[in-house]
Amino acid sequence: MLDPRPDRRHEQSQLRRSAAARRRLLAGAVPIAVRIAVRIAGPVALGALVGLTGLAGCAGMFGPPDRITLTGDEITRLLDRRFPQERRVLEVLDATLSAPQVRLLPDRNRLAAVLDIAVRERLLGGRWKGTLSFDSALRWEPRDRTLRLSQARVADLRLASTAAGDARTAAERLGAALAERVLEDLVLYTLPTERADALRAAGVAPSAVAVTARGVEITLSPLAP
Repeated sequence: MLDPRPDRRHEQSQLRRSAAARRRLLAGAVPIAVRIAVRIAGPVALGALVGLTGLAGCAGMFGPPDRITLTGDEITRLLDRRFPQERRVLEVLDATLSAPQVRLLPDRNRLAAVLDIAVRERLLGGRWKGTLSFDSALRWEPRDRTLRLSQARVADLRLASTAAGDARTAAERLGAALAERVLEDLVLYTLPTERADALRAAGVAPSAVAVTARGVEITLSPLAP
């Protein structure tokens, strides 16, 4: 009968070598955020930190990440969470904006979106529905770790109605002005506290924002000494 003990000793030896390799990894030139993740959740956390959190540009994990990338689909989901938005204009119109559809404009460093809009005239009861198109730059606000719309501009607003043309035109003008007020400085994304702490521990923080073909990229710059 074969003695099973050699197989067990072999397995234990393999486990010891794996543990030693893991310790060498943690002691090497790996970002501190990655080291913390590995200690907490094991080697699987390496992929989770880079892939699931949106951190990119880790230079083979031998230095801190250099950017956070949000894809076009992620931006659409983030913007969708901010709607519907309901606002009143001069006690005359009630407007509701909803269902954003996002498009990236990397050549202009902006994003564009189309929204459904519904407008109700409060005095005479007129109602209109239509679409609103806008484009906007993006900016990073370090005080609250947010990505925000900036310089939002309504490109087109079209309302369909059986009401008189003059009333519809007035509603379109007021609706466009309202939309720009609603959209300007709208928060798209907030960096979670724990991720901000991990980045700070790695010596970087979000700074510039760029719209590229890959998505919205937030540059991670070295912290001032």
